[in-house]
Amino acid sequence: MFSTNKTILAAGLALATTGSAFAMSGMPGSESDGKYASNYAEIIKENDGKYLDSKVIEAILGKDATHGRAGLEGKLDPANPYSFEVDDSIDGGNHGNAQCKIPAAFVEVHESADKNYYNDADFVANGFGTPIAEAALAKWNITVDGDGKGLPDPSVGMTVEEGARVYVQFCAMCHGEFGEGAKGYLPLAVDENLVTSDFRDPAPMKTVGNYWPYAVTFFDYIRRTMPFWTPNAPFIGDKGYMGMTGYIMQSNYIPIGLDENGDPIELEDDAFYNSELLMKQNKFMKNQGNFFCDHRPVIHNERCMKDCPDVMVGDGKGNVNNFVQARRLPDGTPQYNVPQRMHEDPPGVGHAGM
Repeated sequence: MFSTNKTILAAGLALATTGSAFAMSGMPGSESDGKYASNYAEIIKENDGKYLDSKVIEAILGKDATHGRAGLEGKLDPANPYSFEVDDSIDGGNHGNAQCKIPAAFVEVHESADKNYYNDADFVANGFGTPIAEAALAKWNITVDGDGKGLPDPSVGMTVEEGARVYVQFCAMCHGEFGEGAKGYLPLAVDENLVTSDFRDPAPMKTVGNYWPYAVTFFDYIRRTMPFWTPNAPFIGDKGYMGMTGYIMQSNYIPIGLDENGDPIELEDDAFYNSELLMKQNKFMKNQGNFFCDHRPVIHNERCMKDCPDVMVGDGKGNVNNFVQARRLPDGTPQYNVPQRMHEDPPGVGHAGM
């Protein structure tokens, strides 16, 4: 997450990656505390911003501190240019997602943040717009972090069965009574593995149970965005959103703990679902820990419209008639719900009204 003070930070994210060969001579330079090259910024710039190239990393960190567990432990050291822990002024501080902090090796990002820094307290609108009232702002000051900060008091909630009724009233028309998907909208509960054995296999359907990393941020999401015609609805309230979350968690078979035999404890209909139960389920989200930050440079390839090289045509060998559509299965039939989402089929539940 980024600080609002760094208003033009995103402009620095695209790193240049084209250019000359590596100038490896003299790259290690001086050392900082005997561990990392203190002139890492110069090393990266001299090599066209290729901060993730293996030779550049080894020149900055040293070979022993680059790979394996030593490299992972090194990222916990704030002095490490590739550390998970960096200046809070760059990323807004620790919000429970340390893996996605911006390493100091993002030289252009840090320079852009410094160059485009504006103090919000000194900002003048120059007649454009009016300041938002504190009372209006409070309605949307409802962020919940992955560690549970910002959740409602444990006294706020309802039983899972009551939450199911709220869900059916406000959500089922689009997502199905059991989260199976309806009227072209994506499902919320599908028992499907995200891992495929072949890149030509259809893309697995991402749902709350198999994809969402944090149960608490799911509550945050539906409260601030759903129903889409009136998000953060006062007639639903924190109580109703908590109940709906419980029903969706139950539909995805997310346990609330383990018994003495190590078997999952299921969420029962009569359980009073509140922030405490939500935090318990937060530990059992199936895909938690499988996310990582993609720090590769942004590459924009030129578009080819005619006389293109074979690698850019059809199957990569120049055959324009041999290709796989991402929205179709290998046998040519559409993937799940695609015709409905593309408005090619009438609305229905699941596969064309099944």
